[in-house]
Amino acid sequence: MTVTVSPATTGNPAGPAGSAGGSVGGSVGGSVGVYRAEAAAPLPHWPLTLMVAAYPVWFLLGLSGFMWVALAFPMAGALLRRRGLVAPRGIGWWALFLAAVAASVVSIDSVSRMAGYVLRFGYYGAATVFLLYLLNGGDGVPVRRIVRAFNLLWVFAITGGYLALVLGAFTFRSPMWYLLPGPLLDNDLIHTLVTPGFADVQDIIGFPVPRPKAPFAYTNSWGSMVALTTPFALAALANPRIGLSPRVIRWVLVAAVIPMVISLNRGLWLSLGLGLVYAAVRLGMGGHRRLFARLVVSGVMLAAVLVLSPLGGLVTSRVETGHSDHDREGLAMAAVHGAQERPLFGWGAPRPNVRDLPSIGTHGQIWLVTFSHGFVGAAGFVGALVSFLWWTRRQVTTTGLWAHVVVLVGIIQLPFYLMIPNALFAVMAGVAVALRCQREPVDGEPVASPV
Repeated sequence: MTVTVSPATTGNPAGPAGSAGGSVGGSVGGSVGVYRAEAAAPLPHWPLTLMVAAYPVWFLLGLSGFMWVALAFPMAGALLRRRGLVAPRGIGWWALFLAAVAASVVSIDSVSRMAGYVLRFGYYGAATVFLLYLLNGGDGVPVRRIVRAFNLLWVFAITGGYLALVLGAFTFRSPMWYLLPGPLLDNDLIHTLVTPGFADVQDIIGFPVPRPKAPFAYTNSWGSMVALTTPFALAALANPRIGLSPRVIRWVLVAAVIPMVISLNRGLWLSLGLGLVYAAVRLGMGGHRRLFARLVVSGVMLAAVLVLSPLGGLVTSRVETGHSDHDREGLAMAAVHGAQERPLFGWGAPRPNVRDLPSIGTHGQIWLVTFSHGFVGAAGFVGALVSFLWWTRRQVTTTGLWAHVVVLVGIIQLPFYLMIPNALFAVMAGVAVALRCQREPVDGEPVASPV
């Protein structure tokens, strides 16, 4: 395996440790956010298919939290056999983050915490492999296959939203639960992953509501993934050749409104809403009037549905009921104070809160990395995502724009959602698709004016 860096540079470094790169021909404005790489044979698509398209199977088996790491191994093996690799600008920031995670192992002080630490480190390493794999997929893993896989995951999430209404708080012990030793089951993250459920029934607005979480482990994970995968659905709607049938996409988009509202998930509403506004502005500025008009009309119709139906009452009640805001603020401050005690590499893993609150570092990815891996880790993580967003900003196709929006939505979610075990992979897919759309043709979508 070799990474070939072009000697020509067209921009400032995107981060530390050699994160500047060269340009690749055919891009808008003369540069894109990747290194130049040698031509190489296409990679096989089956690891992506098993990882994403088969997700409900892993959920039922209790393996949904582990297959991201397991299937990264064949991906890594295929990458090691390549003559050349494309690496995204900003990878230096990500390397800094991984170094901080590795160094924070010195703070681990129990078997249970070590199990959680190893799993989280596995997610970060697997996400690195996943990004490089999709970015270097070539004809074997084309953009259309990536978008289609995340279209399916989006459909699975919406289906899980309706199963929550039927099955409520039903949970079960998966086959994986019976295979793990007791000390590992003592870790909250691992225990949740191997005891799948369909909803968390919570009394937030004055009466119990089944908040969806299947096929993910938490209600917040469900909201995060719906927000991150919806742009992939809209990319397929704009270009019928890259994803599921536009008819299927339209029907699921309409059906998605009910579970999205019933989830009472303000983070979902905020991050997806801001992402859609951003996309509408970019499309309008790029002269894509038809797509811009469709987004505006859809927004007006959605607002009318919420105003004229009982769904609007749920939204209003949730916005007015911020009972968790104070707790979230306390958790954020506790994470910052904890990082101040160990500023370089943090505590290694979340720790119990002295107050009657969830563990410190469990609500919001930025607080997790700040508390667990110190200010160095937080700088590397945020620096990488912001750098990826910057280098994917120039697009000449709507597919590339929607993939860029995925990265933006992920950044918006940092203060209130964890990105592992699922969301980080959706963001990395967005980075890969956006960068590939800068330098290679997209099926059925001619290069147009920049968006």
